[in-house]
Amino acid sequence: MNMKKTSLSNYLIVVAIITVIFGVVYVIVQQGYRTSANDPQIQIARDINAKLNQRKSVDNFFADTIDIAQSLSTFVTLYDDNGKPMRSSGYLNGKMPEMPSGVFTFAQINNEHAVTWQPRSGGRMAMVIVKSGSSPYGFVAAGRSLKEVEVREHNLIITIFIGWIICIGLILFHAAFQFFEQSKKN
Repeated sequence: MNMKKTSLSNYLIVVAIITVIFGVVYVIVQQGYRTSANDPQIQIARDINAKLNQRKSVDNFFADTIDIAQSLSTFVTLYDDNGKPMRSSGYLNGKMPEMPSGVFTFAQINNEHAVTWQPRSGGRMAMVIVKSGSSPYGFVAAGRSLKEVEVREHNLIITIFIGWIICIGLILFHAAFQFFEQSKKN
């Protein structure tokens, strides 16, 4: 009987270890997906801010109008010191995107802020807000849809779950085989 308790506890420990490993793999890959979703926005927001500080034209960033509810394209919005949109290449329901004031407060203190913003149900954006010292603009924000990242995250969950189920199935198979072998000996 003591042997069965030891075997059961060993199997439970293996299941726990497998679960932790799969959980860690999920978190690492998911965070890689999410943080890399900011890469183009970081570059664009910083480049526009540098051009504004050098008093160079940024008109080429505003040559197109993007429906941010539908498009995967990166968009840019210039905000005043109070976080009110002044100029944008991206529009939501025909209006320039208005973000919560807290993102600007954080960017004001830290010079930059990367945030996930959900302006409407079913539409999340990866946003980077850079504090600008070029009046009349207080902030430069660049963003893009997280739709494709969310598809990858969903596929990752399915893959991780299938891998976990296979591992747990193998452990259960081994446990059943051991139980069967032990029963034959007794």
